[in-house]
Amino acid sequence: MQPLNLLSLSHFLSTLICILVIIYLPRYFITSTESKKNIFKLALLFLVIINDGFDFYKVVYIFENPWQRGLPLHMCDFSAYSILAYLFTKIRIFFVFAFFWGILGAGFALLTPDVIYGFPYFEYIQSHIGHSFILIGVSYALQVDRQKIIRSDPFRILAITTLLLAAIYVINSFIGMETNYWYVNFKPEGDSIMNWMRPEPYHMIDIYILAIVLCYLLYCIYYLFDKKTLKNND
Repeated sequence: MQPLNLLSLSHFLSTLICILVIIYLPRYFITSTESKKNIFKLALLFLVIINDGFDFYKVVYIFENPWQRGLPLHMCDFSAYSILAYLFTKIRIFFVFAFFWGILGAGFALLTPDVIYGFPYFEYIQSHIGHSFILIGVSYALQVDRQKIIRSDPFRILAITTLLLAAIYVINSFIGMETNYWYVNFKPEGDSIMNWMRPEPYHMIDIYILAIVLCYLLYCIYYLFDKKTLKNND
């Protein structure tokens, strides 16, 4: 089994396939009936739960780690259940959270997976599939439900994230067992953008600054793209 190489052809093709599915699968439901849309939501719910269940099994029984390390408390877990909450309730704040941390968190996870080995290692494949579920849900909300992001959303989501970050730090400290949810204690294994950040615990300052920059950058990209789309439709 070859170590993960972010520049390998297999990683490029795997990620490209996921991106194409994320973009084009939700388009099928734009003109679909409500019953088909409900089937999509239930299927996504089922797949996310199955993925989390397998993740717990993998961490505890395959890698023989304490069960505390297999809980669905990573940021991508929050994003997954946020987009599911939005799909079933249509409460907008759930979409906003999933938009920013789904695209940024799951997007980076597709580009730089937190795994040691690349394709066809089972953990690599599961990581790609699981993070794609989040982005498929966000893509559905944008294309089918026509959800929009507004100027105040980056600030709102950063404020909420700051509160959640403090809560996650307490949870990590409380349950122990060297848990590292949201990577607040130490950097992830494998290659990632955190490789270029300062050593722990100062890496969290770098992550927070990067999060602010990326949130507003993502909003600017969205704004320009949305403005261009509206202009083309006029």
